[in-house]
Amino acid sequence: MVIAGASTGTRPAAPLVFGIYPGPGVGTVGPKVAPRPEDPALRLAALQRLKPRGCPFVARLYTAYDGRPAAESLDADLLAQIGEYGAAGLRIELVLTYRPQGLAAEAAVAGYARYVRDVVRRLGSDRRLVSLQITNEVNVGGGLDASDGRFPGARDALVRGVIAAHDQARRDGHAHLRVGFSWAYERGHAADAFWHALGRAGGRRFAAAVDWVGLDIYPGTWGPRLRAGDVVAEARAQMRDALGSLRRKHLGQAGIPDTVALHVSESGYPTGPGRSDADQARMAAAMVDAVDAVRGQYRVTDFRWFDLRDADSADPRVESRYGLLRDDYTPKPAFSTYRRLVARLSGPGR
Repeated sequence: MVIAGASTGTRPAAPLVFGIYPGPGVGTVGPKVAPRPEDPALRLAALQRLKPRGCPFVARLYTAYDGRPAAESLDADLLAQIGEYGAAGLRIELVLTYRPQGLAAEAAVAGYARYVRDVVRRLGSDRRLVSLQITNEVNVGGGLDASDGRFPGARDALVRGVIAAHDQARRDGHAHLRVGFSWAYERGHAADAFWHALGRAGGRRFAAAVDWVGLDIYPGTWGPRLRAGDVVAEARAQMRDALGSLRRKHLGQAGIPDTVALHVSESGYPTGPGRSDADQARMAAAMVDAVDAVRGQYRVTDFRWFDLRDADSADPRVESRYGLLRDDYTPKPAFSTYRRLVARLSGPGR
């Protein structure tokens, strides 16, 4: 008999560590809509409701390298959020996106590696900062500001940034800080080509510096289409297929060892025309349950939902309505669904 979530090999199936992106703004592939103003007190209250008692919960934050050093580009609001969430008992995951402006590839990549080291030196001693993601979705090149692949030297920035972050964290004695990168789910030749190229560019030093690899997957919204029929069952199957392809094939193509953990670093399902609140709740349950079912088999350790609050609940475009909350902080049904899942699947009771 195989127990759901238990390892089918020799690895123990540890409980999942959950988290969420707490902001309303999202990267878009179309025209960007300014989010409704935030209420920090209501935002923090919602995060505290999601946090399971006695178990970790992670706030996933984003900041961008635009060519300036960290001393100039780490803005006060980001640093205030890190302090606020940490004081509230949350852990922090920080994504350092790669968005250089007006720089040639060689200069941009070298500048990014310096920037990454400086971020580790400045923030790494804070033990609430547990995870650092280097670049974002380098395998995707078409998005206006949703991914990093369109910027010159993005793949080399991923490689050199991971090496720089890992090296600096170890030099400074920050063994609690885990370093990884994300991949947007795709199939076929494009996926194979990306991972083979990453392995050639990175080599052994890069592979040894990777602590985790993140999967960005939005079944029914972005990436491979779901077949007609039971879309909830198809979303569940797609999640399992994506994690299986990472573990069984793609990590090896890049020379990354099988001991490296997998994260679901972004997953969500927005509401909007043809996408009811109830649909979002059903999809959330399907995606989390699918991850839990294979967490031991594929050594999946973390799951992040994207995101907490709508940018604009009146905007019909789905890119404005990813939230578990509406823009006035009233909950959609998926908020309670995610909260129950987090409470049930976190902690030593698993």
